[in-house]
Amino acid sequence: MEYLFLDIETVPLEINDEFIMRYLMDKKLTDAARSLNPHYSRIIVIGLKYNNEVRLLTGDEKEILTQFWDFMKTNNSVIVTHNGYKFDIPFIIIRSMINNLRVSKEINLNHWNMLKSNHLDTMIIFSQNVFTNPNLKVLAKLNNIEFIDEGITGKDVERLWKENNLEKIKEHCKNDIETLEKLFNSKCRGYIEKL
Repeated sequence: MEYLFLDIETVPLEINDEFIMRYLMDKKLTDAARSLNPHYSRIIVIGLKYNNEVRLLTGDEKEILTQFWDFMKTNNSVIVTHNGYKFDIPFIIIRSMINNLRVSKEINLNHWNMLKSNHLDTMIIFSQNVFTNPNLKVLAKLNNIEFIDEGITGKDVERLWKENNLEKIKEHCKNDIETLEKLFNSKCRGYIEKL
């Protein structure tokens, strides 16, 4: 079985509309909360690792999403994410709709059918829908998996974006994908493939 490791990076949209700004203030949606919501933020990087090759899709969001869906048309690998059921994949789908792009492939989001589907989420595997959702790097550390700790979390992405430091964001995304791959191969792959 072949696997495609995926991670995305997002930043809040520039919102100047008074009506929307009042709504966001009423709901107390901070920039940090907005970056996790596809209605108020956008994708700046989609990171993919397939066949030992890392691809970091960047540019205009519509271009990023078009490249992603073009790649997915011909790729039949099982997608592996960390929190992809609740974040990465729904975010990609909603931002694709907003950008009037056709979703070229159905990606499973039914966690009850996950183990036999085209999308595996290590957060769900490690929480079993019961325990606290573990952070990717904490899981790596707990399982003696080496990773590059560049001192950046998803919370730093907006600041780096404002500083025009796309290279650091791409490095963070790449490191997360590689950590995800190591964790999956070390702890999940054998378990999944024996089912």
